[in-house]
Amino acid sequence: MFSPFRFSKTHQVTTLTSVDSAPADPVADPSVLGAGQRRTMPSASDRVLSVHARQWLRRLPARERPLALCSMYSRVANRLAAVWEDPEQTESVLDELMIDYRGGRLGFPRMVALELMRLHRLHEKRLTPSDGV
Repeated sequence: MFSPFRFSKTHQVTTLTSVDSAPADPVADPSVLGAGQRRTMPSASDRVLSVHARQWLRRLPARERPLALCSMYSRVANRLAAVWEDPEQTESVLDELMIDYRGGRLGFPRMVALELMRLHRLHEKRLTPSDGV
């Protein structure tokens, strides 16, 4: 289960919530990635919201729509939209986004981090069976 405060004994885990500055650019600042790590350059399709992601966004409750995420990190929004119907994959993607397993990541701007947390609550809520009460 996702928890922004989970720690592992096998490796250090840092919670990614938000930063007050813009995210680091791994191309402009090679120190962002560790030795031997390479980040794929975003393709043109990574820079825009996919048709599938737009449909996913419209299906979400209006108050839960991650508009900052979609405008600032369309690649991430596309990925979440692609896995949203699979609870295990959604959980895995949310964990990857909110927990720094590699170390040295800066996190997301506050607004995006809050949207990711709201998405996680929505994800958990849809998994919880209702009693019909």
